[in-house]
Amino acid sequence: MARVTGFPFEPWLLDRLAGAGRVALMTHVGPDADGLGSQLAFCQGARAAGIDAFIVNEDPLPPRYAWLDPDGLVGHFERDQGRLSEATLGLVFDAHEVERVQRPATWLRQHGTDVWVIDHHAVRPGSDVTGCVATGFSSSGELTYRLLRALGWPVDVGAARCLYAAISFDTGSFRFLRNDPNTLRVAAELIETGLDTNPIQEALWASRSRGELTLLGRVLAKVQYAAQGRVAWAALEPDITDGLDVAHDAVGESIPFLVGTEGVLVAVLLKPGRAPGEWKLSMRSKTAVRIGHIAQELGGGGHAHAAGATLHGDLDTWTRDIVARVVAAVETQSRGQDTQA
Repeated sequence: MARVTGFPFEPWLLDRLAGAGRVALMTHVGPDADGLGSQLAFCQGARAAGIDAFIVNEDPLPPRYAWLDPDGLVGHFERDQGRLSEATLGLVFDAHEVERVQRPATWLRQHGTDVWVIDHHAVRPGSDVTGCVATGFSSSGELTYRLLRALGWPVDVGAARCLYAAISFDTGSFRFLRNDPNTLRVAAELIETGLDTNPIQEALWASRSRGELTLLGRVLAKVQYAAQGRVAWAALEPDITDGLDVAHDAVGESIPFLVGTEGVLVAVLLKPGRAPGEWKLSMRSKTAVRIGHIAQELGGGGHAHAAGATLHGDLDTWTRDIVARVVAAVETQSRGQDTQA
């Protein structure tokens, strides 16, 4: 029977994790620093506590995050599928839908192994989810830190490095804290392990390749505006990365530039998915406008101000539909603020 705990963690979650024996750790396709950092820190803590933890993701470790895994702990399905047969529990970080984890989670479930989640994204009503969903945290990294502490497992400087990277990535280098001082308290505790944060910040925010810079220029050239400049959007065809040596998910990293434009309240990016006719929707918004409900209506999820969905069909049709939804949200919520004022 599905059970979900938030924070503070309920004993049944802690007992199951402490007694897991062998646990397969996973994150979503196109892994980012939050999912990778969380699972790596948990892996290190679990091993120190005597639990055989190992990582099998759908995708190999992206080269841009090689610095995060100097010991080569991150495995992937094509190479490491055989390890899954050893697991007594599957644990997904930074996602709660099997579809976003793909083959590792599907394989475990098909072979009768429980798959639980550790996530900070809101779950749709009726979802078949077991584990911890704590939406009050800034990142899965912050949530994982609290979980490791609750389990009594060690967080040494190596695990701290992974967790700090996770938190920095998902908060945009601590720009998006939801006015919650606890995120900074966690960061301070991680630094107190002896962690040097400068290499982490440089690797995350000051190591853009020339190919990525060229890609950013191509994306920005596609940007259009709606709602008197309050909505910035771009719909990108698969040829956007032609001739560039960039990761598949590099396109999505342009969205902070869109929402960071003066006067823009919401940024919308439609980018190619992995299969023909598949599109990935990413949306970011400033405090004045909430867009999470739009992603949920489209079968996706996320947060009030950062959300997305996977779509299938004609790009132009989806673009018109989504821009219209976002413009309506901007105008409706702006009217509400004007009324309150």
